[in-house]
Amino acid sequence: MMTSFKYLVSGEQRFVAVVLAGEDAAATRLWVCLAPEGVTAGSGWVGCWSSSSGQVETAHSLGWLLEALNAGVARVGRVGPFGAFLDDHLFFDGWDAWGSGIPAPIAGLAPVDVMARAESCRSSEDLVGKLFGREV
Repeated sequence: MMTSFKYLVSGEQRFVAVVLAGEDAAATRLWVCLAPEGVTAGSGWVGCWSSSSGQVETAHSLGWLLEALNAGVARVGRVGPFGAFLDDHLFFDGWDAWGSGIPAPIAGLAPVDVMARAESCRSSEDLVGKLFGREV
């Protein structure tokens, strides 16, 4: 079963970070994807990052990534006439960057559907606690 959690990234622009774990491609990778707050049908992700295939992520490593993502989005997150975008590439040590759109390994997971099913969290710390709560 796929597990997904989301939280509103703090900053001037309204972006939502979603973490996917569980089935399909998410069974072998932990995915972190970014979308505008009001994602619509047919939209892709503003950016996606995944753990290396087969790498086991910990609460600490995911927490580090989400904090780095929060800082990166505050720095380069923009909304223009064609919607939300990142004004620069964001790369994080130990994580694969997939860019915008929908990466092939999670092509069957439409952002609007994932966002609708994801459990809301108050912050990145709350998300990490809920995802790893049984293991921490």
